Amino acid sequence: MSSKLPIIPLFWPWIDSERNILSVKDFLRSRSFSLIYISGIITIWSTLGFGHWGSLRCETLGEQLACSSAIWPNKLVDAPHEYLLSFFTSPWFHNDFNHIIFIIISFIIFTQSFEAKAGSKSTAIIFFGTIAFTSIVAGFIFNSGAYFWPDNEIFTHPMSRSWMGGSIGLMGVLGALSHHSRWKWIIPVILLSFEYWNSEYNGISEYITWGHLFSAFFGFVIWGIYLKRNTTI
Repeated sequence: MSSKLPIIPLFWPWIDSERNILSVKDFLRSRSFSLIYISGIITIWSTLGFGHWGSLRCETLGEQLACSSAIWPNKLVDAPHEYLLSFFTSPWFHNDFNHIIFIIISFIIFTQSFEAKAGSKSTAIIFFGTIAFTSIVAGFIFNSGAYFWPDNEIFTHPMSRSWMGGSIGLMGVLGALSHHSRWKWIIPVILLSFEYWNSEYNGISEYITWGHLFSAFFGFVIWGIYLKRNTTI
């Protein structure tokens, strides 16, 4: 069965997983999560603007909403109910133009392709579930590290900033998408190459790189368990 899978499991937005052209109604139904998310982040970006990388400044209305919606690691202890809510609010806000464009392009290429195979509900669960799982694990690590080693910037720096955007959820979807490739290693290789470039040439912090890779691993594992128990690929 796996030999019939494509090497790169990508689909044009207007076709289904069997390569049949969709009607407008079926297109809207089959890509509803991707369409809602892309429309939502573009609307927020165009009307409210961006948040700030690593900044506590919340001056404009857009910045205030981004700050209140973002993931703040200290809230895991200080306000756990707000921390849990931020798993669902933070992905709608982004920090700059490059950040949101990367997410939009990735959704158009990868997320809607996974949605064609898995359905909108499963895609949304993987996306938000990855954000929740990674944020909880990272929150415990950052809070524990800052408590025991208060002078170590590896822990104190991520504690002092907000986290927003859709990249963590996207990485979970990419990890899950690997199961629909004939060569399950090819998407992880692409991800590792991208994260190497992101770290070495784009200046992304190491904990962001590890967060992305951990999220992709989680998506791969959890979707693999689901497929093993419920379907045949």
